[in-house]
Amino acid sequence: MVKKKSANETAAAGAEAGDIAAIDTPENADRAGWRDQADEFAKQAKDAARNAASGAKNTTGDALHGLSKLIADTAETVDSKLGPQYGDYARKAAEAVSGAAKSLDEKDIDQLTEEARNFVRKSPAVAIGAAAIVGFVLMRMMRGPNDEA
Repeated sequence: MVKKKSANETAAAGAEAGDIAAIDTPENADRAGWRDQADEFAKQAKDAARNAASGAKNTTGDALHGLSKLIADTAETVDSKLGPQYGDYARKAAEAVSGAAKSLDEKDIDQLTEEARNFVRKSPAVAIGAAAIVGFVLMRMMRGPNDEA
């Protein structure tokens, strides 16, 4: 006759099985070591990506400020050569570029990342097209002037 186990006996057997799984075996120690190492590498990669993004943000902001100043400085030349209407266009363009630079400076990486995600969700086709253009430009820049097509 088969004796049925009581709930207490079943719980006790389960606890023993759990205790066996929790025993430090070489396999469990290896898994924990690999997991810790993977977590450390992931943290290092995240920190490196954040630092690279921060550097790129600062470089882009500086470039936009420089472009804005260049456009504003040439507005008077445009006035004298092409007329005041075109000089006004140049000043408006300088203000727009300056506003974009200021907006970029005021936001942190997390805000910019969230805005990029929202943009991709709203306009995936534009995002893919922009990525393709950026990739093409970067490829052309890396090839150098002496490489033939």
